[in-house]
Amino acid sequence: MARFVLAGLLLTASLPAAQAAKVSTLRGGVTPNRARVVMDLDTPLSYTSRVTGNQLIIELKARADRTEMVRLRDPRIQKAYLEPQGKNSRLVIVFRKTVPVYKIFLLKNPQRLVVDFPRSGSTSGGKARPAASRSQWLGKGLTYRESSVDLGAGRVKTYLLTLAPNSDFRLDFIPGYGRTIQKGTLSMIQKRSGAVALVNASYFDSDIWVVGNLKIQDRWLGMETTPRTGLVLPAGGVPSIQSGLSYQGMVTRPDGRSYSIGGVDRMRLADELILYNDGYDDTTDTNAYGTEVRLEDGVVREIRKGAGGMPLTAGSTVLSGNGAAAAFLNGLRKGDKVRLIQTLGNPEADRAASVGSAGPQLVRDGQVQVTSSAEEIAPDIAQGRAPRTGVGIKKDGTVLIVVADGRSRSSAGMTLTELGRYFVQLGADRAMNFDGGGSSEMVVNGKIMNDPSDGSERPVRVALGVFRK
Repeated sequence: MARFVLAGLLLTASLPAAQAAKVSTLRGGVTPNRARVVMDLDTPLSYTSRVTGNQLIIELKARADRTEMVRLRDPRIQKAYLEPQGKNSRLVIVFRKTVPVYKIFLLKNPQRLVVDFPRSGSTSGGKARPAASRSQWLGKGLTYRESSVDLGAGRVKTYLLTLAPNSDFRLDFIPGYGRTIQKGTLSMIQKRSGAVALVNASYFDSDIWVVGNLKIQDRWLGMETTPRTGLVLPAGGVPSIQSGLSYQGMVTRPDGRSYSIGGVDRMRLADELILYNDGYDDTTDTNAYGTEVRLEDGVVREIRKGAGGMPLTAGSTVLSGNGAAAAFLNGLRKGDKVRLIQTLGNPEADRAASVGSAGPQLVRDGQVQVTSSAEEIAPDIAQGRAPRTGVGIKKDGTVLIVVADGRSRSSAGMTLTELGRYFVQLGADRAMNFDGGGSSEMVVNGKIMNDPSDGSERPVRVALGVFRK
């Protein structure tokens, strides 16, 4: 795990540098547009940078003979100092409050490493910096803001919903099509649900299949045994982002024999026991090679052997098994009381009315920590720059919902690390990623606010909605 956390924390610049680079001088200066710290070098070098509290720390693959310090006439900066670290060295810049927007780059002839801190309105910067914005008040404690930011790879259009703890609004997940996880566009979902604002949420497959854990108002609609990060929404409580949510389900017959649940509201595979409810479809859509059992309040009401497609109705649950799972279900009789246990391995998530996991985690304890490998996030999601959707939470409970456009000339998109950095810039204590790419979309008061990269709305299976209380 440690190596994944480290990868999320460090922004690395690697160069074909000559060996044994040396820092000769540390200096600084201030202009009306920016403050600048400069180190003179004898050859190019490699470096890494990180933000820790009110400090920007740059680890240098270069020698420094002595400790040097420089003070700048900039009210944001307390001091900057260079200190030897064995064969290497590091530059530490200490700020009076938080670390502002910055940009690190190398110059040639002569060789220099430069750290710039642009003032408001400047056009450069290595961290997310709003260049233009448009805000809208949506009600007590709910605001919308549209911005253009630069994270070092070009402009990115971002769309932000900010939900205060004392607002007149609440969050919940919404199935794609009425009560079911059939697909629907956000515009359609908004009309059916009445949400004031909404964004796309969970990953999904082309089959009727939500990839990740999903519970909406105590109704399970998806599961994932791989530990994933999720947004936990207690009824009437404060939302939280929890890592390591892993579904475990078990069915126990009256004779004490048990069988693990292999999936919830998705296609049944060989030897699997799948749990279905009316959040899936009108029927289980299964073939005849299995056994299906209808439960009401945990009591067996109907058993079908060798006939798939059992109807799904409100208030009932269907257990569907193939192979070994079917043999287990064949041991039940009408009237039997079945014990059904489902957990995410997290008491807070288990008690919550709604939970939606996607991942990976982006921010933890106010620091960028991207856990793609630990959560087994597919490479097409974990790597590269793309449209992104995510949610963050500040320490005071304020919720931040972000959509970033990408794959266009007007918006470069974000990497997961950049999205994490943006959430940190917004003040998030924790943050997580939702589905992205062509699915990334935000709708406010029935209007599509961003530019979906497909050129039109992509139907999704799950949305995160903002509702009036």
